[in-house]
Amino acid sequence: MNDRNISVVLEDIHKRFDANEVLKGISLSARSGEVISVLGPSGSGKSTLLRCINLLEIPDSGRLFVSGEEVLLKRSRNRTMPADMKQVERIRSKLSMVFQQFNLWSHMTILQNVIEAPVHVLKIPKDKAIQRARMYLDKVGIPDKADAYPVHLSGGQQQRAAIARALAMEPEVILFDEPTSALDPELVGEVLQVMHTLADEGRTMIVVTHEMGFAREVSSRVIFLDGGLVMEDGSPAEVFEHPATERFSAFIKAMV
Repeated sequence: MNDRNISVVLEDIHKRFDANEVLKGISLSARSGEVISVLGPSGSGKSTLLRCINLLEIPDSGRLFVSGEEVLLKRSRNRTMPADMKQVERIRSKLSMVFQQFNLWSHMTILQNVIEAPVHVLKIPKDKAIQRARMYLDKVGIPDKADAYPVHLSGGQQQRAAIARALAMEPEVILFDEPTSALDPELVGEVLQVMHTLADEGRTMIVVTHEMGFAREVSSRVIFLDGGLVMEDGSPAEVFEHPATERFSAFIKAMV
């Protein structure tokens, strides 16, 4: 798997928690510059899928490639774990994740939140990290909030700060886990607009979302998960206008 135009590849990924098999053999790929929206009902495995890509959860079986490099796994005491933690750290540096609940450190200013990982993980000089952070805070529309603490920001501003933090790692792929689900309805648009801008810049993004408008208008591809399996995979026009399954047709109607 040495095609540098393919950022992420999953082959037959399985993941279970005790008796519950959440992912039942997921295979997909994300090419450089693609925006993939992952749709599905609660419990379908969407967030677990992202967490397996970012190695916050370790797949029980299957193969995962990031930027052409296969993640090395091993079995020990009846569980799967990384074979090389240095490789995990290196691969995670190529991926950034934006969570539902922002996950900003409350005791740090927004600027401190954004520079933390570039300084301590990427070992970037602090002055350069600050310059980069200010650039990305400007990109997401909150340059004036650098010295504020998260508690003083609206939910939409906090999520935009979280996106700036993800961008500051200059990752090859950004993973979004329902980034608007914790926001008041009037704040959703400002976050989606930032994501739209990132898509227009050609950034590779895998987005778990319930925002049907974003999936239709911004995505290169739409994937529908149900019961831990990929039930649909195609362009927005294909899957929304000509659903291959009754299950997805029912899901779309329920979301309208």
